Amino acid sequence: MSSTVTIRPVGVWRVAWRVSRHRPGPFWLGFVLFLLFFTFPVLNGWLLGRAFHALEAGQQTHVYWFALGALGCETARMASIHWGALVWTRVIVHMQTFLRANLLAAQLASGGPEAGRPVGSAGEAITHFRDDVEDVTMFVDGLVDVSAGTVFTVLAAFVLGSIDAGAAAILIVPLAGVALATRALDTRIKRYRAADRAAATAVSGFLGDVMAATTTIKVNGAAPAALHRLRTLVDARRHTAVRDRVLEEGVQAFAQGSADVGLGFVLLVTAGAMASGSFDVGKLAVFTAYLGWLSFLPRMVGRVLARRKQAGVALDRMAATVADGALANLVRPRDLPIEHHEARPRPAAARPMREPLELLHVRDLQARFATGGGVSEVSFTIPRGSFTVLTGPIGCGKTTLLRALLGLAHEATATGEVRWNGRPVLDRGAFFVPPNAAYLPQVPQLISDSVAENVALGDVPDGAVRRALELAAVSADIDEMPDGDDTLIGPRGLRLSGGQRQRVATARALVHGPELVVLDDLSSALDVETELALWSNLAAAGITVLAVSHRQVAFDRADQVLRLDSGRLLPG
Repeated sequence: MSSTVTIRPVGVWRVAWRVSRHRPGPFWLGFVLFLLFFTFPVLNGWLLGRAFHALEAGQQTHVYWFALGALGCETARMASIHWGALVWTRVIVHMQTFLRANLLAAQLASGGPEAGRPVGSAGEAITHFRDDVEDVTMFVDGLVDVSAGTVFTVLAAFVLGSIDAGAAAILIVPLAGVALATRALDTRIKRYRAADRAAATAVSGFLGDVMAATTTIKVNGAAPAALHRLRTLVDARRHTAVRDRVLEEGVQAFAQGSADVGLGFVLLVTAGAMASGSFDVGKLAVFTAYLGWLSFLPRMVGRVLARRKQAGVALDRMAATVADGALANLVRPRDLPIEHHEARPRPAAARPMREPLELLHVRDLQARFATGGGVSEVSFTIPRGSFTVLTGPIGCGKTTLLRALLGLAHEATATGEVRWNGRPVLDRGAFFVPPNAAYLPQVPQLISDSVAENVALGDVPDGAVRRALELAAVSADIDEMPDGDDTLIGPRGLRLSGGQRQRVATARALVHGPELVVLDDLSSALDVETELALWSNLAAAGITVLAVSHRQVAFDRADQVLRLDSGRLLPG
């Protein structure tokens, strides 16, 4: 079974459409309001032209009526933009939350149709969830502006064409120029944006690592070296950001210049008519009212074409974090209760049905990295209630073997067969979760909350947290704390000792009473007496255990010891 991710081409236009359909009612309301804002000037210009015609003809009453109509039109235009801004702000928030929720679902899912490739670092997560999502939604936002600008330009061209067809025809010149220029810069826009996102990822990731290792940096006097490295990364980001921004602004400047040139051509074409007197003051008023607005569409077209390239880069990056790069997972319909009146209780976790373990059979399991490392042709069986120890030298592939077994080796190509009670497990990532299995990685992560919340991570039956703490041989330590299970443990569990953090994380793995518990080098943070107590507790509870260990106390209690070397199991 392969764990690699195949990136499929992602259609920018299709994603934009699906994102806009997340909440169609508010989206189309905001769209219509902005459309009105940009099309009211067509009516306003026509009314002004009629008012000047009436003034020239001495029809004073008509002048007042046309002026009153123009005032009403302008009032309606201002009302539409204020209402539209309120509606559209919420639409943007919903679209961004929609994409981020699907990205988060892909990161949190263990197996199943939504599971995606984990992000490589905190910096990568920040640029995906913040910058890439904003690039996509800003593209959708730009499409609304272009649509409104197009409607205005078509209507204005119809009015102007009835006055001077040649002048109206010139309006397409700046649009053609902007489209050709953006097309010529296609590759460069994408390359510059991708480089800037990579540089931003590096800076954010390094800052996250520094914050997590502040004490280590201090005690080792490594602050100057860390600052030098940060300065190097920031300099690289400054270079890519300036280059990307200058290109984007250059496209905008070219679009604005093209619009100005087009308007100049309009004035040149109409100059003869003005000189001959056939171009009266009413027609001039219409052209004057439209001139400023006619530059809007070329500018927006230039911006949207550039944003389309940038959104394409963002989607390519985000596609790597969703299952098989599937577009459907990035825009999967999702109910998001983010309005203040939509607050709901925390939903229960979706878990597979418990399947009591009788025999786990692993046959020819292999997980190979692109660099050539990994494990090959590993076969073993684990009967119910047994204690299996996996051991071997550092770097021999123990963690890779465990992750491949559990369907978590996303960065490797995994093959082989895993059978649960004789039945092949096809989606290991989806199956090997509580209550069927639980996994404790080599470096467990705790959250800044209470002990109970760290163990439960949601709703669990009454007494389950206490039982898990007892099984993990940490209940006595917790009882000595001022608030017991409700004790706040600080960021990443910093208020706990290393052994306590390890055992609280072990309790989390045991809280749902899994059929199989997989522990990666748990004993590294425990003393011998505590480890012995832990193994005794698990044996008394009848829990099937597969654990990485290097200690004799584990070997003495093990029903079988698997020795791994250079990615292969040693015989015997």
